[in-house]
Amino acid sequence: MVELTIQNATFAETKLTPEELTLWETQWRDLFMPPWSFERQYVNLKRATVLQGIQAGKNAIDERKFGGLNAANSEIGISAIRPGHVGLVNGVNPEADNVWKWKHDCVKTAQGVGLENWIHSPTAPTTAFSVPEDVFILPLYIVEEACSPRIMTIKMDIDRSNILYYDVCACRLRDYQTGLALIPLPTTFWAPEIDVTVALGFKMNGSVEPRLGGFTVALGQFLDSTNYVASTNTVVAETVAST
Repeated sequence: MVELTIQNATFAETKLTPEELTLWETQWRDLFMPPWSFERQYVNLKRATVLQGIQAGKNAIDERKFGGLNAANSEIGISAIRPGHVGLVNGVNPEADNVWKWKHDCVKTAQGVGLENWIHSPTAPTTAFSVPEDVFILPLYIVEEACSPRIMTIKMDIDRSNILYYDVCACRLRDYQTGLALIPLPTTFWAPEIDVTVALGFKMNGSVEPRLGGFTVALGQFLDSTNYVASTNTVVAETVAST
């Protein structure tokens, strides 16, 4: 069992088989342990949390066989979170779920503007995003894709109101090679079919380009999809042949 006190929730785990665990440890060692970047180093520090999330996800998704980073359609696998996995759209057109391009013209909170919803229903900014069936999301951090960070406050509503509402200025980590800021998130699990809203408050005007870092555990056919459809809250296959 995984007890997340900050989320006030307990998740049952289904342990990976020795074969599944060996597969995951091999893939993790090859892809995340080498210190290629500041972000990879942070992700590697969360290794135990990610394993707990995979096992909780396996339990929640009918205890399917775990196929790692290249799972078959009927297996559960894992991939980095992509925008479509959390319902992000770009304007009136659905955003391709493998491209982080959500950009927002933010307003300084002190000017009388409160927290502004970032992750929400793709069809209504005031409505929560519903995690798709057979999907389990492990958010770990937020990266601001700009050298001048503006995010000051984060509030996460996960299946109930106001779980997290905290000032991130003191916990922001800065990569001095790239100039980008990484904001660690307290551990939460977004289980299938629960409602999630993430809102941001800003310390200055301008534009912000946040990216949610972490992993999605889901069926291989979901992870292999490349196009997010906002109206049905699903991802579907798309032609990706080279031209």
